[in-house]
Amino acid sequence: MCPDIEVIKKRLIEAGADPEAIEKLSEETLQSIPEDSNFELFANIINLHDFLENFEKYKRKRINITIAEPLHNILKFWADRIVGSDGKPYPISYLIEDVLVWVLKDPDRFDEFMKETYEEEDEDEDADEESKEQKG
Repeated sequence: MCPDIEVIKKRLIEAGADPEAIEKLSEETLQSIPEDSNFELFANIINLHDFLENFEKYKRKRINITIAEPLHNILKFWADRIVGSDGKPYPISYLIEDVLVWVLKDPDRFDEFMKETYEEEDEDEDADEESKEQKG
């Protein structure tokens, strides 16, 4: 049974997907989204894909982050050596954005990042839980 495409579109929009980005999706893509999906996740993926294809239409959102000083120093080092389109040194925030986009652009790359960065922590937490259960 094929999911109702209009219901899928409506749920994606309710979850925050850009309606213009949804209209660019093929019918086949929309039909591949199960009706019991995490629509917020799909909306974020659709919006990211649209951003990657049409980045010039998006405004930047100011956020405040803290990073370790050595990381800041190396990012500043590299950003200072990149010349922006305005002829000025590249802002660190743009470099961070570029790195994030580069990782997110390739699903295999992102999956590898997630596995290498977080899978070990999950395994450690599971081992700690098992140890507690055996002692208790």
